[in-house]
Amino acid sequence: MKKKYNLLLLAATLLLSLAGCSSDEPYITAGPDDTPRFLAPSSIEGSAETSVNQNRDEVFSMEVVVTPANHTTIEWISDGRVLGTGTTFNKQFEAGNYDLIIKATTQAGKVATRTVKLTVGALAEDPQLDNKEKNRWLNPGNLFTIEGTNLAGVKTLVFTPVPEEAATRADEPQSTQPVVDGSISLPCIAAADGKSVTVTLPADMPKGIYRVSAVNDKAERFGCGMVTVTDEEWVDPDIVEVALWEGDQAIDWNVDLCKITAEQMADVPVGTEIKVYYTTPEAEYHAMRITTPWWGDNPEDNLVGQFDITAETPNPFIFVYDERCKALVEERGAICLVGFGYNVQKVAYDKMVGATVLWEGDPVTIDWNADLCKLTAEEMADVPVGATISIYYDTPEAEYHAMRITTPWWGDNPEDNLIAQFDLTEETPNPFEFTYDQHCKALVDERGAMSLVGFGYRVSKITFK
Repeated sequence: MKKKYNLLLLAATLLLSLAGCSSDEPYITAGPDDTPRFLAPSSIEGSAETSVNQNRDEVFSMEVVVTPANHTTIEWISDGRVLGTGTTFNKQFEAGNYDLIIKATTQAGKVATRTVKLTVGALAEDPQLDNKEKNRWLNPGNLFTIEGTNLAGVKTLVFTPVPEEAATRADEPQSTQPVVDGSISLPCIAAADGKSVTVTLPADMPKGIYRVSAVNDKAERFGCGMVTVTDEEWVDPDIVEVALWEGDQAIDWNVDLCKITAEQMADVPVGTEIKVYYTTPEAEYHAMRITTPWWGDNPEDNLVGQFDITAETPNPFIFVYDERCKALVEERGAICLVGFGYNVQKVAYDKMVGATVLWEGDPVTIDWNADLCKLTAEEMADVPVGATISIYYDTPEAEYHAMRITTPWWGDNPEDNLIAQFDLTEETPNPFEFTYDQHCKALVDERGAMSLVGFGYRVSKITFK
């Protein structure tokens, strides 16, 4: 009887214990001294890092489950800033690339983290800055013309420092510009065609990495990626500036004062950007016209029609030496700078050195056809193992943008590709560069060619160095 009583007592104890475990506390067995663990969602449970792609009009949402649940706090961190706390996080991000850190900390100070590589795409009509590194390398105290798309109507650029970088500058003087939540708002002037904005950085702007947002005349704000603010001048190791003319010549309407002959222009490729450096001393007016010795007021008589030089005119002034310009110079014998109220100091263009062109031509629109942009094994024979291959491209409006560097026999296995498929975003370098290693060479030699496939981009040039 006593034995039966003891069994009943044990069963009752077990029932009471089970009754105390509600569905709201499924991880009560973990204690405050345990290391935190992520149990859900599955994308981060067993991986330190996961990737999410979405557009900027979508809300990023995630809910995590951690243990020990009753002894752990959760922080959601990006760019060094805590954006939220708790197991649930919802936020709409501006376009750009983010490392979203999910940090779990127990009462005992034990920590576990997960990283979400969040890529937020801009919409087709959004203002955007070009990805050229030079375009995103800015010096305090200087006026910059930054190229981009859909920039008409942009009135302000907002520079938000990345705190990890800013922390190293704590001993430097702080900028006197308007600052809101650590951001510096600077007025800018957008070109009428929407292809550039001009902004002057304050001389005392702290150096470091900044996220840039464009604010338009409707007070709408758009993410435009990252820039570097530094005292160092931008130096492209593969570019040298070739001077066509140098001096300090006051310009009037005499075509012989600053003249560059057709023979001097013979080696300048069509499509080259010609740079005119100038100063504007005090004068009755300031106007520039880029023409030939036979100049007139008709549009066909000039390389660049006459325009007023104002505070917003870029310096150097840059124009494209296109087919029409080349034909006009060859027909009429020279380029001449005329006008009034300015001094020419230099006329120059940038020339690429140290790189060999594998292919160059009219932009080829890429889809999944491996024959659209193909370099045969014979054409690749002189590319040494270890060379850096550069792919110059642009991204017209498309449903999506993805690049894969492969061969005519391409597939989804890693061994089938030189570079596995990836999304082209505003942060993707242009040109995109990769190392032509032994695996790449062997694959090209075996399968006969290197092919570019994907969708939503155009290729204009491929080089190696």
